[in-house]
Amino acid sequence: MHLSPNDSNQYRYLTLSNGLRVLLIHSDTAQQSAAALAVNVGHFDDPVDRQGLAHYLEHMLFLGTEKYPKVGEFQSYISQHGGTNNAWTGTEHTCFFFDVTPSAFENALDRFSQFFTAPLFNEEALDKERQAVDSEYKLKLNDDSRRLYQVNKEVINPEHPFSKFSVGNLDTLGDRDGQSIRDEIVEFHHSQYSADLMTLTLFGPQSLDEQQAWVEAMFADIPNHQLSGKSIDVPIGTEDSTGILVQIEPIKEFRKLILTFPMPGMDKHYGVKPLSYFAHLLGYEGEGSLMLQLKSKGWITSLSAGGGASGSNYRDFTVSCTLTPEGLDHVDDIIQAVFQYLTMIKQDGMNEWRYLEKQAVLESAFRFQEPSRPLDLVSHLVINMQHYQPHDIIYGDYKMSGYDEDLQRSLLQYLSVDNVRVTLIAKGLEYNRTAEWYFTPYSVTTFSSEQKRFFQQIDPRWQFVLPEKNPYICYDLDPMPFENGGSLPELIEDLEGFRLWHLQDDEFRVPKGVVYVAIDSSHAVASPKNIVKTR
Repeated sequence: MHLSPNDSNQYRYLTLSNGLRVLLIHSDTAQQSAAALAVNVGHFDDPVDRQGLAHYLEHMLFLGTEKYPKVGEFQSYISQHGGTNNAWTGTEHTCFFFDVTPSAFENALDRFSQFFTAPLFNEEALDKERQAVDSEYKLKLNDDSRRLYQVNKEVINPEHPFSKFSVGNLDTLGDRDGQSIRDEIVEFHHSQYSADLMTLTLFGPQSLDEQQAWVEAMFADIPNHQLSGKSIDVPIGTEDSTGILVQIEPIKEFRKLILTFPMPGMDKHYGVKPLSYFAHLLGYEGEGSLMLQLKSKGWITSLSAGGGASGSNYRDFTVSCTLTPEGLDHVDDIIQAVFQYLTMIKQDGMNEWRYLEKQAVLESAFRFQEPSRPLDLVSHLVINMQHYQPHDIIYGDYKMSGYDEDLQRSLLQYLSVDNVRVTLIAKGLEYNRTAEWYFTPYSVTTFSSEQKRFFQQIDPRWQFVLPEKNPYICYDLDPMPFENGGSLPELIEDLEGFRLWHLQDDEFRVPKGVVYVAIDSSHAVASPKNIVKTR
């Protein structure tokens, strides 16, 4: 397993007889123990007529097991022993996690393991938890991110599971024809929660051997239904889901323009990270950048690139701008500028040195990473285990194994006018549709051939420039030798009105510094007005 030289933890990776993949972590200095279990099951797996079932199941697993039948017993035990617990349901994964004082870790794990071997699905708790799910749904009705997310679901391929309603409510999870939903939950848990779809991470001061003994005793009975290798064969996009403008009315007063480029899944390329290359160039903020030139026009206040929805068979690459009121009148101009910048990247921006710069930054971050909270660590690594090879569970987020220009250029085909979905979020536009579940007003129009031609024009008013080489990236990460053993800063520059002091770190030995600047000026306190200005 590839580890940072700054990482003092001990790790052990193993696979139980039932196919459950496990990562054990020992820390001599741990003040808290933690565990997380992830399963490759999410709302994509919901039955079409029971949308939200995976989320509902996540709630129900906390409400009693055969060995510990009392509702809320697990949560009480955790809170009584200095810990916290939580869970989330995503598109293709559900994750459960907790932390606790080390002395209570074994008993907490025993309770936790029962979620996956012998849950009760207490009949008395069904309705209460259904109400809790419905409350989560209603709480987000005025959340603009959820409202946007629902519109995105409605403009992609309706056959793709991304289009499903993820949260669930009283309508989708209600009892029907006098029959309780309990049987459907039991069947969903039995058929979907398979050990070979699960990953488990433990962290604590306990030895690796002790942790392994606990895991083998408590988690080996989770059934294996031989479900590994599951895949989604339906494409997320159709011809109608790109080359369009989607206008959405928000609740809050803001204006945003998002260019979304759908692509195939990128999981297999995690070791190269090709999209981070384009995100770096498009998100550049220096002289000649896309962001600065659009900002100088008074059309945007910020720009970011790279983020977007992702899954096992899809990945969205986005360019997102926060618009000014004037920018609303120049949406097509902004889109044209983005494509002109992309043209420059295609012609002049494919350089190995740019990739190596990004690689060096990530390598430095990996080598000198700082410790995470135990709960954050296990809940993060347990998802990494779902995506990365065992030797890359720790390193995978930072790994950039080498520049692959053929791969980079193959992805450029997706950054095209015909493969873009433009979303404009603002009040006062025209809307002729209402999204299901969140009731978001929106509209969809197809770009005309004239608009597409305009987007692909080269406009001389844009004087775009790609980033220069960054002279501040550190490639030699070994610390400088000690110059002196003093404990007090040394005066290394003494000019009129300026003094510079320096103290070399002799404890942490990492390429990081702390800069403290003090400006002492009598003018700053010469009057109440000046004092206010300095603040």
